[in-house]
Amino acid sequence: MRTVTDYKQLNIKNVVSNIHSVKDHVRFNGHTIKLTTTSPNYGGVRYWLVCPVCGKRKGTLYDVKSVMACRACAKLYYPLQENKVQRDSISQFLYYDRLLSKARTELNPKFEWAFYSYLRYDPITLSLHSKPKGMHWSTYNNKIEHIDQLINKALLLYSVINIDKQKHADEISKQYDTILKNQGDTKYII
Repeated sequence: MRTVTDYKQLNIKNVVSNIHSVKDHVRFNGHTIKLTTTSPNYGGVRYWLVCPVCGKRKGTLYDVKSVMACRACAKLYYPLQENKVQRDSISQFLYYDRLLSKARTELNPKFEWAFYSYLRYDPITLSLHSKPKGMHWSTYNNKIEHIDQLINKALLLYSVINIDKQKHADEISKQYDTILKNQGDTKYII
């Protein structure tokens, strides 16, 4: 996965501090990057870099494979996004479990303490069958449907975790059997 920290970057904040006169371009690593300006409501001028690929105003451009591009055009991720994009089943399960506890707490804050424990899905969901005062029925039904979707995702991931644990246990058992078999084949010479 390519992150923004893997490539050289040109930030408009660094460029603006060096601008002494109005320019329409800046040079960086052999590339000529266009500049544009906007007028904020409070007055003054704000400078922007123009992405050569998409032509949009950007604050930062990256030198990716000898092409200057914005983060979206270069398909780069922030380092903190890496954990969200590539996670194992356990991390995904914990993520959906946190989303589930947050969604349940929105519907019934009185049971907040009960929602922060793993795998408590059936009994606690029964306590959600009273619509909060002032909430529209359509909103309530959408939230209940969202909770059901999160429960299904969490239970699916939990079953995947159990399958992975069983595969791991089977692999360890096979390795243990081979070790015992190899020890039985060796003869001890005294």
